[in-house]
Amino acid sequence: MRASPRLVKAYLDMPWGQLHYRTVASDPDLPLLILLHQSPLSSRNYEAALALLAEHCRPIALDTPGYGNSSAVPEDWTVADYAQVVWDTVDAMGADRAFVFGRATGAVFALEAALSQAQRVHGLILHGMPVYTDDERADRMRNFAPPFQGAADGAHLAGIWKRILGEYPWIGPELATHFAHDFLSAGPDFARSYRAIWRYDLPQRLAAGVGLAGLPTLLLGGSADRIAFMHARAVALLPQAQAVWLEGATDFVAEQEPALFAEHLRRFMAAHRGRLLTAPNGPRTL
Repeated sequence: MRASPRLVKAYLDMPWGQLHYRTVASDPDLPLLILLHQSPLSSRNYEAALALLAEHCRPIALDTPGYGNSSAVPEDWTVADYAQVVWDTVDAMGADRAFVFGRATGAVFALEAALSQAQRVHGLILHGMPVYTDDERADRMRNFAPPFQGAADGAHLAGIWKRILGEYPWIGPELATHFAHDFLSAGPDFARSYRAIWRYDLPQRLAAGVGLAGLPTLLLGGSADRIAFMHARAVALLPQAQAVWLEGATDFVAEQEPALFAEHLRRFMAAHRGRLLTAPNGPRTL
């Protein structure tokens, strides 16, 4: 039986600091897949899936700047700043194009990456796409994720644990411990990237941008996802996308059911690796 490819953790030097990522060895001729996680977690979310994807792509799971082991970034970073990291990574990997995947917060960054440089995207995969109303964005900005304060007796650690179990009461101690580590790695102000997406008017951006018509797009939703109610909003906002509903799947299907997660990504990538784009000099294959 062939051994699974070894997990590799590495860094890229960027103008703003160091970008940490996880990957496994794969054929350099395969298409690149950039994976973006939800905040305030890390690329550890995709460790179990990377080896399952490696025969079909070059999977690169990034730690969002300011999270995991990536360097912190300024408070005023926008969604466009986070999205640009995708293309800086693709350039650093020596590729012209990539499939782009994002989960929750990462899905917003992935979408903006596609809007900003659609000609470089083989296909876009959005898992648990957050689509907020104006009122929800304003409420979250005010109330959702205030910084935690360190306490001499460690009470802030209990507060983080309580927050995690409050959001995911079914999660179990092993996964909750991983999440607590990611919260602490992000620092007291763990909501910096959240605020970027709450300032981002998604419908307005779609209307103002070049659009995603003709760009293969997959929307993944799960019935046990904490933001499952937003899946219908995402389908309405992106009517050209292929929508897949995973019964019983949680926010963390990549960790809990990595084979199922990888299979949906593999099918999508296989279907769209050779798509044609209309370019000024005629169609060209990606």
